[in-house]
Amino acid sequence: MNSSKIFVFFVGLFALVIWGCASNQPPVDVGGQPADTSNAQNQAEIDQLFNIINQSEAPQQDKAASEDEVLQLLGIKKDQKEKSTVEQQPASTSDDQLKKEIDTLEQQLADKEAEIANLKSSVAEKDKVLDQLETQKPAAASASGTPTISGNYKQDYQAALQEYYNRNYKTAIKMFEELLAIDSSNSLADNARYWIGECYYGLGNYDQAIIEFTKVFSFTKSNKMADAQLKIGLCYFRLGDRARAAEEFERLINDYPDSEYVGKAREFLAKIQ
Repeated sequence: MNSSKIFVFFVGLFALVIWGCASNQPPVDVGGQPADTSNAQNQAEIDQLFNIINQSEAPQQDKAASEDEVLQLLGIKKDQKEKSTVEQQPASTSDDQLKKEIDTLEQQLADKEAEIANLKSSVAEKDKVLDQLETQKPAAASASGTPTISGNYKQDYQAALQEYYNRNYKTAIKMFEELLAIDSSNSLADNARYWIGECYYGLGNYDQAIIEFTKVFSFTKSNKMADAQLKIGLCYFRLGDRARAAEEFERLINDYPDSEYVGKAREFLAKIQ
């Protein structure tokens, strides 16, 4: 019932109350008009008000009846229509907004996971390339058969010394000579010169070995002087020059009395003298 109906209803109700009050009063003569005539007029007015109410409700009832007929023709029950109407109502704005935000966050999370996966794949590929390069580098050196100087003095010195231990004397000589050409004042330079003498000694070239061992004395702070002095005596002994060999062993005993080779020098002197 809408507001207009309510208004009409209360107007009619008010009229009934007024009429009821008037019916309880003793009949009076108003202006000489009989009391029965006044009641008839009031009753007529009340009937008119009810007619107005009925007329105002009639179109609504007709409309509802028409809708029911249409639903009946379509085979749809009224309660089904009301249920469908409720279900078809859109979600609240706040729920929609929340769902959109959740969807957005889920999409961002998926994007980030994909990005992390791509980065991991890229790092794995780079690690693989580095491993291949590290593997290929020593292979190239061994393919040529000759180790190359890398520029790291200490590592190159160790590599040349390893060639000496492997009895690759010529290769070791070449590498030690390259190191001396690069830096003859390096703390390992006197050792490099000494091992060149050892290489020639290993090759049986005692004359050249004597020359190389003698060069060790040019390094005034070398720790290889006693070693070189012992080797010079042995070179002369190998060459059959026992007198010169004895002379070199005596020099070792006199110049380097604290050397660990003094005992060896004495043994050789005892054999050749």
